[in-house]
Amino acid sequence: MRNMLLNLIRSARTNVLRTSLATGFTARLADSEWRRKKLLILCYHGLSLRDEHEWNPELFVTVPFLRRRFQILRDKNYNVLPLGEAVSRLSNGTLPQRAVAITFDDGFYNFHAAAVGLLEEFALPATVYVSSYHVTHQRPLLQLSLHYFLWRARNRLLPPHSVPNQPNAIDLSVPANRDVLAHTLVADARALTYDRSAQMAWLSNVAEKLDVSWDDYSRERLFHLMTPAEITDVARRGVDVQLHTHRHRTPRNEAQFCNEIRENRRILESFSNTPATHFCYPSGDTDPMFLPWLRELSVATATTCIPRLAKRGDDPLLLPRFIDAMGQSEVTFESWLAGIAGAMRI
Repeated sequence: MRNMLLNLIRSARTNVLRTSLATGFTARLADSEWRRKKLLILCYHGLSLRDEHEWNPELFVTVPFLRRRFQILRDKNYNVLPLGEAVSRLSNGTLPQRAVAITFDDGFYNFHAAAVGLLEEFALPATVYVSSYHVTHQRPLLQLSLHYFLWRARNRLLPPHSVPNQPNAIDLSVPANRDVLAHTLVADARALTYDRSAQMAWLSNVAEKLDVSWDDYSRERLFHLMTPAEITDVARRGVDVQLHTHRHRTPRNEAQFCNEIRENRRILESFSNTPATHFCYPSGDTDPMFLPWLRELSVATATTCIPRLAKRGDDPLLLPRFIDAMGQSEVTFESWLAGIAGAMRI
């Protein structure tokens, strides 16, 4: 009953958005004084180089999907500003109409391979937040890799002992079964944290057991972050490279938290040759205790995963963003650009 009610509410909201778009109300709202005083910060993560969007459409979008989003921004006359400029103009009340900023989280290799070219094609500024550990240690992200491998094997009944700590047969067509096994495998792999070569050998063995070609996977770099040279290249091409902690984590200990930022900043600035003063909370993990620490570290802005338009007076260290993903329709996207979807919390 609850799911049925939620679906009815979503359907009603979608109909409202479609009607608003068809009648011109969305366009009028986009040009209103109310919208001019607000900033929409868009959030993306990875671009799919193979089939990652089929596996995790919340995390990965396709190149055609992102190109269409950029076409809408251009054709609907949205003013895409660099993040730092946008937040500064939000604060002093000088935003242009239809103001938008674009951000990408994590610093995946696919950003360099696919996103930068699109940004250049449409002459759009963007910020990429990069966690630096896997930049300097070029290995695939463990947790994403294991979940992806199991998804690739989703049509299989896995015999007992096919992979470590798997005493029973497992039907991988059931998502919950894949999640449980992935959790077990991640724990096993992390026991090898201090021997990265052994951990990668272990991961390649699991891949082959699941009929995933390790050579193909390694060559495609689906879950690698950018290399130092690639970060230097995207910065040279106008992308703003900014903070996302060194190891993609937010410890509650002040010294540890500040060390995450300092090490992240040191590494990124050495590659980008530009100041790193903007921050994104990894996984949207925010806590009031972080704010004085960030201010002490001279961090100018910090973005969250709170879905809202930013307004004048917002704390610059708690800026909201709209996470755009494959499941978001064009109607919803345009409604967020204009502000109506944010007001309705869709």
